[in-house]
Amino acid sequence: MSAQPDRGAEERDLQQLRKLTEISRALTYTTSLEQVARVVVERGAGLLDARAAVIMLSGEDGALQVRAAYGIPEERLTRIVAPDGGTMERLPELLGVTGDRLLGVPLVVGGTVTGLLAVALDEPPTAADEWLLSALADQTAVALEQARLGGEVRLEMESRLRASEGATGAKDRALATLAHDIRSPLGAIDGYCWNMEDELYGPLTEEQRKVLARIRMSGRHLLSLLDNVMDMARLNAGVAALQMLPIHVAEVAREAVDMLAPAAAGKLQSLTMTAGADPIIDGDAARLRQVLVNLVGNAVKFTPQSGTISVSVSEYQGADRTFAEVRVTDSGPGIPLAEQAAIFEAYYRSEAAAPQPGVGLGLAISRALVEQMGGALMVESEMGRGASFTIRLPLVSP
Repeated sequence: MSAQPDRGAEERDLQQLRKLTEISRALTYTTSLEQVARVVVERGAGLLDARAAVIMLSGEDGALQVRAAYGIPEERLTRIVAPDGGTMERLPELLGVTGDRLLGVPLVVGGTVTGLLAVALDEPPTAADEWLLSALADQTAVALEQARLGGEVRLEMESRLRASEGATGAKDRALATLAHDIRSPLGAIDGYCWNMEDELYGPLTEEQRKVLARIRMSGRHLLSLLDNVMDMARLNAGVAALQMLPIHVAEVAREAVDMLAPAAAGKLQSLTMTAGADPIIDGDAARLRQVLVNLVGNAVKFTPQSGTISVSVSEYQGADRTFAEVRVTDSGPGIPLAEQAAIFEAYYRSEAAAPQPGVGLGLAISRALVEQMGGALMVESEMGRGASFTIRLPLVSP
């Protein structure tokens, strides 16, 4: 006789998953580190039926500091959380439990441990308890990073934007604020789609899954547009810092081509890359990749089916120094001479680009990023004969 399912255990598991989903939804509406920390310790304690919870984050000196606590008497918190540190060693005392009743998991962002989430339980933790707390820690790490970037950096950006004058500054400020406010509900929509695809609310038909996939794809496209708005505002405000390191240009170009290869194949296009040299520059690899993905992506977008797109990497000898040169050439319809300067202006949309999705920021952001790395982005085109975008960046000095 087969074993009967434990209905009580299944119901408990379902209740915990629902609580985890509710916490995820609550985190999408938080706008500061303090709000995230408070939501996590309060809701996290309820998730695991814990008597106490604490979240610790890395300070400027790298040491972990308590940012929020739940279920811990104020007297104990004040006595143990001392300015000279040592809180980690006294974590069981802080939470009021022995070591075998304490469960803690790290908060990891970008492969780096940035904090700790710990709870005090009435019984020794189980594997299920550890899984739940780890899942909550993953959600917390993402929410903390979004709050840091979307809150603290946004405040600095807006303070600089307020000091700027003119219509462009006002537009960037308004769009940056709008982008931030839209991001949270979009995150909630994506989260609900995940939950539905996992059949948390019941079984799905194949057609329903296809519709959910379209919803998520549309949401991600809108998020990419918001990211462009935020990037443009940061660049105009002067708060888009680059990580300048020696990078191999051909390697970054190959990564961009590989990313767009499936899209080109979907339109039966020929997308090729040649590297006549292996130039090294001082630049930000992620930002250079962003620029190349935008240029190659535009070529794929505007080149007709079965067209050709080529990417070449070489060295260019200027008047007084040598440059790394990346050229993206397509067989598309071309760009009118009268528009070749305007296409690099923020929010400019030509008549040819009107049917395509976008807000007219890709090329403006790309030129600004290339110029921040000490280079230049140019275009050559003839109507009916395609277009060629060229990036030139100074080589590393010998």
